[in-house]
Amino acid sequence: MVFTQSAFPVFLVILAVAPAQAQVPLQMSGEQPAALVRDAFASNYGQALADDFGEALGKAADPACLGTKKIAAASLRQRGLELMVKRGTRMLEQSTSLIDSKAYEEKFAAAGGQSASRELARLTDDADVKRYRELERPIRLTAVLDTVFEQFDRYAESARIKIAPVSPLASGNDALLNKDPTEASEKALKDFVATHRSPGLQRYLKLSENAADATTAAVNADQAEKTGPATFFQGIEAELAEICVR
Repeated sequence: MVFTQSAFPVFLVILAVAPAQAQVPLQMSGEQPAALVRDAFASNYGQALADDFGEALGKAADPACLGTKKIAAASLRQRGLELMVKRGTRMLEQSTSLIDSKAYEEKFAAAGGQSASRELARLTDDADVKRYRELERPIRLTAVLDTVFEQFDRYAESARIKIAPVSPLASGNDALLNKDPTEASEKALKDFVATHRSPGLQRYLKLSENAADATTAAVNADQAEKTGPATFFQGIEAELAEICVR
């Protein structure tokens, strides 16, 4: 399967597979998109991104418009956060809908065994697996946050919305990049796996790989090729205009 450049980052979040770790795909994690996005923005890195987005909104908003609408500049940070949580949730929901659940289950069972889904769910109660998932959590949350803002920044540029980019890769914000927990979390995961070789953890890692491969194979390729920033952010101009950003 070949993904377009704009769609590919989104599917990294759905599949939740990075070179340094195995992660259960979103649709198998038992986690709802809204809760995942809220947790992501509640993290230290998420709050730092919300701060930067609020600052970008403050610089982009028309002062006269803010005065007319009686919108306090200090409120833009919270309103921007709420907007990104809503749009980020929509992004994950729409992306996950591209996965054929029946095809996924068939492919996962073929690779991991007929009871693979049930076994993977049971393994989440294993002590080593629980710890692994705790260490992995910041990576998943960061992937969500980075993808939300990368997709938004791309859309804002193409739609000619006059707002500075927030994604640290686009903005070159080293201070924000330094708050990214991914590198430290990946190291902690690597060290943990090297020193904990319980059968439960090893089986979890293997089934996670199988689940990710099954997810990739079950994605609707035609729809995926059409997926990009506009899929998730089209129409946000009206929402930004409500807070005097055009």
